[in-house]
Amino acid sequence: MTAAAAHRPARPARAGAILALGATALAALVYWGLGPRPKGRAWWEPKGSLARALAETSLAPVVEETVVALLVFGLAAAALAAAVFATTRSAFARFAAVSSVVATLLFVFYALEASFVWSFFRWRWSASLALLALALGAAATAPLLAAAWLRLGWVARVATYLPLFLLVLAFERNVTGTDPSLRFAISPWPFVQIFGLEVGAALLGALVLGVGLGLFALARAGAAAGAAHWALGALVAAALPAGALLLAAERELLPVPAGARAALLLAAASAAVFAVAATAWLRGRTDERARRALAWSVGGALVLAPIALGQVLARLDYTETRNVRAQRIIDALERHRERAAAYPDKLSELVAAGDLEQVPSPRIGFPGFSEQAFVYQNFGDSYLLEFSAPRWIQCAYNPPYDEYEGEEPEDAEDVSDDGAGAAGEGAWSCPSKPPELW
Repeated sequence: MTAAAAHRPARPARAGAILALGATALAALVYWGLGPRPKGRAWWEPKGSLARALAETSLAPVVEETVVALLVFGLAAAALAAAVFATTRSAFARFAAVSSVVATLLFVFYALEASFVWSFFRWRWSASLALLALALGAAATAPLLAAAWLRLGWVARVATYLPLFLLVLAFERNVTGTDPSLRFAISPWPFVQIFGLEVGAALLGALVLGVGLGLFALARAGAAAGAAHWALGALVAAALPAGALLLAAERELLPVPAGARAALLLAAASAAVFAVAATAWLRGRTDERARRALAWSVGGALVLAPIALGQVLARLDYTETRNVRAQRIIDALERHRERAAAYPDKLSELVAAGDLEQVPSPRIGFPGFSEQAFVYQNFGDSYLLEFSAPRWIQCAYNPPYDEYEGEEPEDAEDVSDDGAGAAGEGAWSCPSKPPELW
């Protein structure tokens, strides 16, 4: 091989990297050019310069009408991404291109359709949109990233994946909707966590994993694969993500409701992707299916692992805080009331009176990330005990009351409803299972 021939593959790779930078630059242009202009005007905040420049020209619809802008900028970003895929096999360049497409669409939508949200939250919303694009881009290109990751040594694999794993885990376990520092929420409600990770990335990860396992079922047959093997592979590819979605919905692990229709749509999408992954660019090399199966399966697993573990830990935190730690305080408050005929003004008085050894703190997230404490308010013959729950809103408890004092028992109405107690029982304002936010 000549020296000139040895250098030929580098040219398309360099072109792909340049095109990936171009896709990123387009997203940046939309961010700075269309984003709402804040009063502070820091260098990194949107300027709205492109919108102002085109507002008085024949191109005004491009920066004023949401549908037109989404089509124009979205197609431009998609064209650049397609060019990246055509000119380089770099997984990172392709990930950057896909993330840029998502970021471009998000920036356009929130600049023209919901600019008040962006203007109100300023840099927090900018960061939320960028992180959302990165999360969805990584999940969508998980097979490509996993294939590149598998070519690394074990030390490099751990060094590249562990920080991302811990970051996602921190988002999942530490984000609350009421954390005043917004350390991990970024926006006042966990936008990135819910839509970027638990909905978008989780669904894409389940689809990728399902396709990978379906490819394994097909690859085992090799060149002798027949209709039965294809049917089995498609069934596995469709059933795994759809079944996982239905199971998560049944266990109330999803932040949004999901039923049979959503599961069918996910199954159909997964089966279609399986068909493409099992046939495209094989050139008769059936052994390539096994390598693809490994990349897709590992990619899906890498996406889902921190999300699933984070949700499990968040659920355990919620259960421990509400059913164990808060209950200790509730029991101590009742002992204090029985002895002193009144509730204390502060929780610290329970320790002084010997009703508690120490006031417990909520177990929310990893230690050291935030200082959580139960919020207590005394109202004389009643009180309110609150804590911030992972992902969800503030949880509050009221002691037993008798709304129908003086009435006959058969005339009293049961007012319990999903976590709220009946008259004469204590009541939580949040359910024992995670509430659906939307």
